[in-house]
Amino acid sequence: MSQQEQLQAEVKKAQELAIRCSTSETSDNYELLEVQVDELETQARQAFQSRVDFDSLLSKLSGRKPLTPGELKTLELLIVGDAEYYVKYESELDEWRAQLKRVLEQIANLADSTLDVDGLMHLRALCREAHEVLADLVFYFDARERAAKFRAATQGPIDNDGYRFLAEILRDMINSKS
Repeated sequence: MSQQEQLQAEVKKAQELAIRCSTSETSDNYELLEVQVDELETQARQAFQSRVDFDSLLSKLSGRKPLTPGELKTLELLIVGDAEYYVKYESELDEWRAQLKRVLEQIANLADSTLDVDGLMHLRALCREAHEVLADLVFYFDARERAAKFRAATQGPIDNDGYRFLAEILRDMINSKS
């Protein structure tokens, strides 16, 4: 089976599990979907990496030779491409901000009252909700900052430490293929 066919099969499995989740919303079904999405992401990463000439890039970095714009773009995609594309296609940032604001307002309102058992459990639930939204926000901003740091670090000529560091990252990727 070709890589393309394998990816298509993984997408189909994810779609089937998503339908299963919508008809029977259980933690088990959603966990299966989560595992399938992880597998799909792994397959996509491997397909992308199979199209990269790691040896040529590593040779240039190790030899501290200037990279062409195309090679630099490939290196960027390898190192922070996941972050760049996540930021580019994420559509819920404004919703997360609004949700966090709403939850924090509810927490503030609870703080003004005497907290009985029901109030304390409500506060815990709100904290859990805030935690979930904060995790999404932290992930988003971390991705955005990683991509910006890479672009800033590679704007001008790469110095010797930069070549060494980028070569180490590439070697780690080759060894782990992740």
